[in-house]
Amino acid sequence: QEPWSSGFHLVKCRSQASLDQGVSLPDSLLNEQEFFARQEPWRSLVLREEQSRLGVSNLRHKLAELQLQRLQQRIPRILAELTTRYEEVQEELVSMGKSTLSTIEKRRFYQDLSQSYVTNLQAILSGKGRWKTTRNESSSAASQLHDACTKFRDSIRQGSLATIRTVVEGAQVLVTSMRGDIRAEVVFVGPDYACCDFVEEKDQPTAEALFDYVGYQAQDDDTLEEHDVWSDGSKVYIARKENRFDLLKKIPLASIRTDPSWLIQKLADNRTDDLACFLNVETFKSIVADFIDEDWKPHCIALLKETVDICTSAVQASLDQTCCASSVQKSGTEVSADTQQRYPKLKSLLRKETDRAIQTLLSDARKQVQSHLNVEKHPYTQDDALMREIAAGKHRGLKRELEVALRLGDTKEGTSGGVIDTLAIQSVVNEVFERDKKKTVEEHMAEDMEIILESYGKVATKRVIDRTPMICWEYVRSLASTVQDLLWQEVTDKDLEAAMQDNAAYVEKHAALSTELQELETTLQLFKSLPEY
Repeated sequence: QEPWSSGFHLVKCRSQASLDQGVSLPDSLLNEQEFFARQEPWRSLVLREEQSRLGVSNLRHKLAELQLQRLQQRIPRILAELTTRYEEVQEELVSMGKSTLSTIEKRRFYQDLSQSYVTNLQAILSGKGRWKTTRNESSSAASQLHDACTKFRDSIRQGSLATIRTVVEGAQVLVTSMRGDIRAEVVFVGPDYACCDFVEEKDQPTAEALFDYVGYQAQDDDTLEEHDVWSDGSKVYIARKENRFDLLKKIPLASIRTDPSWLIQKLADNRTDDLACFLNVETFKSIVADFIDEDWKPHCIALLKETVDICTSAVQASLDQTCCASSVQKSGTEVSADTQQRYPKLKSLLRKETDRAIQTLLSDARKQVQSHLNVEKHPYTQDDALMREIAAGKHRGLKRELEVALRLGDTKEGTSGGVIDTLAIQSVVNEVFERDKKKTVEEHMAEDMEIILESYGKVATKRVIDRTPMICWEYVRSLASTVQDLLWQEVTDKDLEAAMQDNAAYVEKHAALSTELQELETTLQLFKSLPEY
């Protein structure tokens, strides 16, 4: 048997008969006291002064003492829990900030917040901060813009004005042969040579200079599709009808030049009342303007759009970082750590002013780009390379035709390496110049126009490759300062009052925490007022 830690206690309650007779509680307690004083064996306990074990009154006192003892044992743990909760509530209230801010406090907080936002934005845009854009988290905004400018450069270099005389697959060209120029189409381009095919069937008999052999018959199990071109590593072939194919000649690029005949119609469409034997400046300007509008302008606009997208992404990343950062306390104004949650309209205000800055700068950048393109439509340069290139280009084709006709540089086995007989040379030269004389004025003008366009294109392309990216970089560098000016100068106290209204959830939570903190403080003071605490 286990001993009772608190012993026993005996009480005498009212019987059912007493309850029926309406005996009151004081009368019942008095009857109980008289009962224990006269009734054995309880009377002996009273005589031994152990009456504390008898009666309701003594039981009340004993239970009160036991309850106090139990409470005193638990007070340290309860006190620790209350203290911990008090600190948690206090810390949360501090993080939420003051429930009500004055106009001055709102202005101070807004200035600190906007400064942090602009600083973050500048770091993201410059690539000198640790933050990335929401558009591409693996690279900085500066890196993304650099990549965009590189793609822009490559696109401009592939434009018609920069490649007007570049030999590429599909280009209509003139192939210089001993019998004169052959109109052809480039079907294969190698490192220093190209393979060409005749353009029309009627040109086939005079196009032997384009082939090393014609009329191969494919095997029965091979099916060829007409005009397909393939290489076995050393030779290049082209498929013909009836499952036949030809072996294409590898023609040096020096013997191939682009066909300027497309310019003949351009010259005719832009003819003026001036004598038609001279190149018309207005025609040149018109062609350049068309190239700029068709080849340059779309890429310039696309680069501007790419720049805006990069900046917009940087703005969003900066807003997210700023509005979810630690509480701003620079001016002694403590505000919620999560500004976005407490003041969602304030974030919208920052974004609205930033969008104004973006559009203002974009409008200015567009004007600069358009102004530059308009200037380029009125060709001008002091680059001597332009004149040297035009002078060299005027005779390049004729020189190459003479070299081919005279077989200069021809060192193939079984050949003499060139024409050395004086009469033969004279005959070849006369034949070449006779063919040149048979060209129409329009053909000569088209060739000259192509040379001038190519020469000027090389100069102008360099300018646009740099100018538009420079405008975009200036756009990016100016964005942060422009945003800051708008945020500080254009936002009024009325705007802040509307944007910095606490939402209902915040107000309710702040009130509940404040009430809880006050109750905890009162409870702690009560516990600490106990004798031993």
